[in-house]
Amino acid sequence: MSIYDDGAAETNKTRAHWALTALEAFGQQTGQKGDEYFTGTLTMSEDALREVAGDLLANIFHLARLNDVAPALLVASGAMHFAEEVEEEWAEMEQDAIEQAANELTEDFRSRGLPQLEAFLKGEAK
Repeated sequence: MSIYDDGAAETNKTRAHWALTALEAFGQQTGQKGDEYFTGTLTMSEDALREVAGDLLANIFHLARLNDVAPALLVASGAMHFAEEVEEEWAEMEQDAIEQAANELTEDFRSRGLPQLEAFLKGEAK
């Protein structure tokens, strides 16, 4: 059985579960654990997700730097994979649902993600 057997939406939930597993393991090492961080579901508070995932990303960037890889390359690669995987999910959705999901994701990225990503790529602290 493949992770792709149940469609792109379920595949992306599986990917999210893998990410949560990594965050939980990281949280065990750093002391970022317990109910205030992890609920036993894929749902986390924004503050907890930003704290733990942000710390993990920072540490991945340290690892990249020690291996002579620019952290921005990891960000670009991850963003590319994410976009491709979301497009796979949208390909299986009804047109109205696709447009609504795209509008929500685009607006969220423009208002919150894009300014932070641009600052990061320019080397500005934000």
